[in-house]
Amino acid sequence: MAILDYFRTPEFQIGDFLMPWGMIISSLGFLAAWIVVLELERRALTRHIWHVPLFFVALAVFFGCLFGVILAP
Repeated sequence: MAILDYFRTPEFQIGDFLMPWGMIISSLGFLAAWIVVLELERRALTRHIWHVPLFFVALAVFFGCLFGVILAP
């Protein structure tokens, strides 16, 4: 549970630089969406998706919001 408490702060200190909480959450959402799209492409399921870049952006926003709700400070 200690790792989740680390993500529940409004800013992360990396050396002398304070990184905003939203930047970390949106990066996690982007990476999760990237992993999902890579897996869909590996299984050739993206041929059923009309516009893959738009689907990727929607997934990134969805995962960013999901992580934001779960890890809200």
